[in-house]
Amino acid sequence: MSNPDLRTVLDRNRVGSLQRRVLLLCLAVVTLDGIDVAMVSFIGPSLIKDWHITKAQLGPVVTSGLLGLALGSLTAGPLADRLGRKKVILASLVFFGLLSAATALTTDILWFSILRVLTGFGLGAALPNATTLVSEYAPSRQRSHIMALTYCGMTLGGAAAGYLTNLFIQIASWHWALVVGGILPLACAVLVAAALPESPKFLARQPERQGELVALMNRVVPEQFPAGTRFSLDEPVVATKVPVAGLVARRFRLGTITIWAGFVCAFFIVYLMNSWLPILMTDVGFSLTAAATMGLLLQAGGTIGNLMIGWLMDRFGLHRTVAVAMGCAGVMLVFVALAPSDALILGILIFVLGMFTNTVGTGFPILSAAFYPTSIRATGTSWATGIARFGAIAGAAAGTVLVAAGLHYRQVFLALLVPAATCILAVTVKGRYKSTVDTGPVAEPAPVTN
Repeated sequence: MSNPDLRTVLDRNRVGSLQRRVLLLCLAVVTLDGIDVAMVSFIGPSLIKDWHITKAQLGPVVTSGLLGLALGSLTAGPLADRLGRKKVILASLVFFGLLSAATALTTDILWFSILRVLTGFGLGAALPNATTLVSEYAPSRQRSHIMALTYCGMTLGGAAAGYLTNLFIQIASWHWALVVGGILPLACAVLVAAALPESPKFLARQPERQGELVALMNRVVPEQFPAGTRFSLDEPVVATKVPVAGLVARRFRLGTITIWAGFVCAFFIVYLMNSWLPILMTDVGFSLTAAATMGLLLQAGGTIGNLMIGWLMDRFGLHRTVAVAMGCAGVMLVFVALAPSDALILGILIFVLGMFTNTVGTGFPILSAAFYPTSIRATGTSWATGIARFGAIAGAAAGTVLVAAGLHYRQVFLALLVPAATCILAVTVKGRYKSTVDTGPVAEPAPVTN
């Protein structure tokens, strides 16, 4: 076969050793993202003590990194669709590693917040491109499951951040937690540079790199292809010089809007809890250790949920699984709000809550990767993640307001029912429309001219 379809070749073969390597390396990238994002919430009490600031003044520290994440995601997707997934991932690891270590040198809220914006910019470029790369190596029948495994890194990193931060605070100071948080991505960058291959679907869109693609595919699958093979990719090409414009073209517009709306609501919930749960719990009398344990259980539940949601999405459908998971999350929000203030009971309920809330956040990038074709997939996934980060910023900022106003954690959890219901509505509407990748070629949007 002189022009085999690349997607067909990947789908008819089992996941091989090179694909598993891609998964593990991208899992490591996402785990480092999770460590850095969660670390600030565990550093927060130490900053309040060392710098003699109020909880309200801590707000910029929490939200600044999320702003950087949003800006990084919005920028990185179009770059990755032009330059390749690997280059953007590598650059982001080096960038956020250096900036994280530099943050340890700050002595006030202003400079800490500025460097967190810059660190977040690098982080925002890493996560969506790592998950996009994994999706483009995965067979269709296992794509959701493999992408969800990659997203386990966020919750694994969040859990590890709690232990690492507490360890370094006890034996040294919070500064060393940030230093280590910078060294780890730099070490990972070395591994990525040496061992992470480029996306085969990205290479298939570069005619001059067909020789590189043939050599790569001969390592990915057992079947061997001769040097002159020209792979095709049977999916639509969005003919636009501005990839972002393709996201809101007529055929993608409703899907894009509903993905963004649902993802924003999911991240609002996740990041309000991730950023403020330890402080909410210490405010009602729980010890710092008990509060940190609840934060750990929230992340651990998310990890277990991520291991399940991909398999469920492959088996029962993308949209149905996400909508049901958020419905269950709403029920658990009510249970947490009504439960007695007992550390064991709350810990169990928060663990289960994390299973649902974090997995919904995982579900939306999977929906996005399935919805957009290769030519704008990194842009679509990165912009969905970037827009969702504004929901994360809103969640963290809302937490600042609610904590400063003295609201009890019960009231905060009940208020989260509003974004939960909005998320369910958005994903239900999106579910009426099939993946454009699976529906076959249709008329393309008109090219955008300068």
